[in-house]
Amino acid sequence: MSLLSQAKSLSSHPPKLEGKEILAGPDPAICKVKGVMFGGRKQFLLDTIGEQGFADLLSKLTPKTAQYTKTPLASAWCEFSALIELDRAIHERLKSTHPNVLALIGAASAELGIGKVYKILDTNELTKFLENNALFHNQYQKFGRVKFERTTNGGKMIYSDYPCYSPIYCASAIGYFMESILRHGGTEPTVVETRCQCLGDATCTYEMAWVRSNE
Repeated sequence: MSLLSQAKSLSSHPPKLEGKEILAGPDPAICKVKGVMFGGRKQFLLDTIGEQGFADLLSKLTPKTAQYTKTPLASAWCEFSALIELDRAIHERLKSTHPNVLALIGAASAELGIGKVYKILDTNELTKFLENNALFHNQYQKFGRVKFERTTNGGKMIYSDYPCYSPIYCASAIGYFMESILRHGGTEPTVVETRCQCLGDATCTYEMAWVRSNE
C-alpha cells in the first residue's frame, strides 16, 4: 500500500481533467510507457476492489489493455493510449468513493517502480532522486524531455516536447511525485501542475514543496 494512501496530505478535491488529449501522436511507436505502470495499477485495484472487482473492470477494457493489466510485464513497452484507457476506467469506477483515485494510482506506480523494479536507480536523497528521475526518464517512457530544477522549498519537474498527452496522465503524475517525496523523507508534500501541455502550454511543469527530508 502506498504511503500517500495512508497520508492526510491528499486533497479530497477531484482533479478538473481539463484540456486537450492526444493518445497516439504522429508516430505511434514513440508514444509508449513501461509496463511497470500497469503493474502498480493492478496491485492498487486488487487492494481496493478485490479479485472480482478487478475481473469486472478488466471485462470493460479492450483486449490489449486488459492483457497489459491482467499480466503486466514491468520491462515491456505498452501503448500510452492503453494506459489512459485503463486509468479512465479506474477513474470512472472509483471516483465516487475515491475522488483523487488518479493520484492514488500514480502513487501505486511509484511504490512499485521505486521500491522494487527500478530500485537500483533510487537514492536516499530526495532532490538527488528527482534529478535521477529526470536523467533516466527514458527508462519509463519513450517520448518527451524532462529536467529538474531546485527551488527554495523543493523543486520543479519540467516536461516538454510531448507528442501525446492527457489530463488523466497529468493527474496521476501528481500522485507519483507526492509518493516519491514521502518515500524519501519529505513531509507535508504539495505538488501543483502550474503549466500543462494539455492546455496549450509549452511544458507540463510540476512545482513541488516539502517541509523536510532525509537530506
